[in-house]
Amino acid sequence: MGNQRDIAVRRHAELVEEIRAHDRRYYVDNAPIVSDREYDKLFAELKDLERDHPDLITGDSPTQRIGTQPVDGFERVPHPQRMYSLDNTYDEGELRDFLERVKGGLGDEGTVKLVVEPKLDGASMELIYRDGILEKALTRGDGVEGENVTSNVKTIRSLPLRIPSTGEVIARGEIFINRENLEAVNREREERGEPAFANPRNAAAGSLRLLDPSITARRPLRIILYELIGASGMPDSHIECLEWLAEQGLPTHGIQCVCTSQEEVTAAISEFDSMRNDLPFEIDGAVVKVDRVDFRERLGFTARFPRWAVAYKFEALKAQTRLIDILVQVGRTGALTPVAVLEPVALAGTTISRASLHNEDEIRSKDIRVGDMVVVEKAGEIIPQVVEVIRARDTERGDPFVMPTTCPVCGGPTGREEGEARWRCTNRLACPGQLKAALRHFALRSAMDIEHLGPSLIDQLVNSELVRDPADLFSLTVEQVEGLDRMAKKSALNLIAAIDKSRGKTLDRLITGLGIPLVGEVAAVQLASRYGSLSGFYQAIPAVQREELAAIHGIGDKMADSVASSLEDERFMGVVKRLLDLGVDPVARGESEKGSLTGMSFCLTGKLFEPRARIQERIRAAGGEVHSAVKKGTGYLVTGEKVGKSKIEKARAAGTEVIDEETLMGMILDE
Repeated sequence: MGNQRDIAVRRHAELVEEIRAHDRRYYVDNAPIVSDREYDKLFAELKDLERDHPDLITGDSPTQRIGTQPVDGFERVPHPQRMYSLDNTYDEGELRDFLERVKGGLGDEGTVKLVVEPKLDGASMELIYRDGILEKALTRGDGVEGENVTSNVKTIRSLPLRIPSTGEVIARGEIFINRENLEAVNREREERGEPAFANPRNAAAGSLRLLDPSITARRPLRIILYELIGASGMPDSHIECLEWLAEQGLPTHGIQCVCTSQEEVTAAISEFDSMRNDLPFEIDGAVVKVDRVDFRERLGFTARFPRWAVAYKFEALKAQTRLIDILVQVGRTGALTPVAVLEPVALAGTTISRASLHNEDEIRSKDIRVGDMVVVEKAGEIIPQVVEVIRARDTERGDPFVMPTTCPVCGGPTGREEGEARWRCTNRLACPGQLKAALRHFALRSAMDIEHLGPSLIDQLVNSELVRDPADLFSLTVEQVEGLDRMAKKSALNLIAAIDKSRGKTLDRLITGLGIPLVGEVAAVQLASRYGSLSGFYQAIPAVQREELAAIHGIGDKMADSVASSLEDERFMGVVKRLLDLGVDPVARGESEKGSLTGMSFCLTGKLFEPRARIQERIRAAGGEVHSAVKKGTGYLVTGEKVGKSKIEKARAAGTEVIDEETLMGMILDE
């Protein structure tokens, strides 16, 4: 018996090491030496062995990459050291200023060695190994604390769950999806009727926040580590740290350059710019870092950035192609948006066939016409933009573009109100185009968060007249849905379950989903707080006046007019009544316990380090109020980057204290 046990222990150790080695060859080195079938056979043997000997299962076994149960939510965990963002530069002058600041900060140190490496466009991640085992994986969050997404990160096959080093190891990197993998993922999502991911960064970030690791495991996530923060016997230079990470079996990019002058740094940046389309992953710039760790400690940090590193952002990618048509799309509020149909052109590793034209005024100012050769630019936007027309004498140009006077979807009348840039279809939700867009908005994560309700399925639900407004979603049956194209029984069950789950969302999420013009997430919270529940809101409607609405924190005169107009709209109120009849009666969020911000009010402006929605959530969780604009009684204006002086002066004149994001976070954490 003892002999059999010894054999099992030895075989388990052999299989674990062999599978780890194959994972590295396949996912990191791109040089597999066994077929998928042979690999699967080894994996199956390991699973069988662990089934017969469950005491052999360890947290770093290849079989433990995927958790068995979805999690309820992500715990927020403090970072061992704050995760700073990087300051950006855009030209050689700004780069020279950075290098001079480094030299001035170090004094008479002679030549300073610098490292230039690619700036990956993904989701930032911090890994903590303890005694060789992956213990935690944290998102950046607000830099002070991040979300614990360890169960999802463990599904990344290129990342070892065990490393040779003992003690605590803290490393940082970027999680992403390779371009070709993203195209495959998006094809599958579109086939299932789900919206395509806009770019690898969004795909990675979205995958990491899935509550079910088994779904994350189906996404081809990759990770590259670019910074060692702490380790026993940590090397004295960044280059040596990168080499140390690679020796531990951790994936690194391996294409850094060592420089000692601005000329060499500029040449390295140019080299990365030229290779950006040839890399399997997206990069949006290059990072310049001081190599020596002791020099970094001397240079230190500002309130936001390290003084020893900077990101050089590349210019937007551009391409030339021909404009072959202009289509007009209809949004959920009836807004008509012209879209350029292009001869397909390669840009930033993807094929572009459509681009935004914004509105009629934009088209006229650039004199864009069908048949023109145009310049298309992609600068982090989901939809590329037409930025320029290339004039050519021998090009036959079409007639000037004119917005349609009838809706291209429903045939109803269109118009443009004075002072507005956009034309609109005036047929409201009776227009299928508006209804489809409204349903897509209703299902958004920031609204009712209905999984499996993608554009393709929405098209079918509207075209078959199963859904005529958002309330109809809650009366759908499995039998109705499984009769649609590409909807099997299981898919239908998943959709109905997701719709039923959305009944538990709070009132502000429903108000956001209903899409009242001008009412965003902040105003939706204020409205929900005022009326308590959907039924309370509905019962109060006969007595609701514009003046009462305008008096609510975060609701100004224009927004009050918009809300009042919706309350007077029979079709809108019919949707609210049907939601209640179908048992959809969400309540407002529970009142925050008294916290460090109780009795205080804040308005946010400018480009902030942390996502604005997350900051608003943290303010409310600490007992504070959020105002959409500075008004009488607003206590603090929280400013980020690129804020105009006039806005700050206006706030001070109103008696509102101006603070930065760092100060706000200190107020929240000071409990």
